[in-house]
Amino acid sequence: MALRKNMVRGGLAALMTLVMTVGAYAWTATATTSVNVRSGPGTNFRVIDVLQRGQQVEVEYCRGSWCFVDQGRYGPNGWVSANYLAQSHVPPRPPHWTPNPPPPPHWNPYPPRPPHWNPYPPRPPHWNPYPPRPPHWGHPRPPHNPGHGQVCFNGPNGYVCIGN
Repeated sequence: MALRKNMVRGGLAALMTLVMTVGAYAWTATATTSVNVRSGPGTNFRVIDVLQRGQQVEVEYCRGSWCFVDQGRYGPNGWVSANYLAQSHVPPRPPHWTPNPPPPPHWNPYPPRPPHWNPYPPRPPHWNPYPPRPPHWGHPRPPHNPGHGQVCFNGPNGYVCIGN
């Protein structure tokens, strides 16, 4: 049962693809003589327009010996006998109006700054470029008391004395 449903779905998809691509197979044809444009594929349908000899039309599709033609702005769409149409070998016409392309963007090496941009922002209140020096900087060595077993040396944080 599932296989049958899948086959039906596939067939419907193929049919829809075929129906949607019918317009892609249109071609240009020229009327070989004055011929009636009819409302349906056959002489029993009423005449809605007449194609003049040499007039070009777009053939959308054919059914038997009748073709459905699109006259564009020159008249209504309808059915014409394929016996009175000849396939045209006319190259497509270029568009009659092509707007100028926009100019390329201009590169500005100095773009405008946003209004909030400040090249010298205020510094935080705790920032001090000249912090106070530790108290031992700029002072002479601590006094040396000989005989009391004290040893002093210059460490990374200043003089350090060990002992009494």
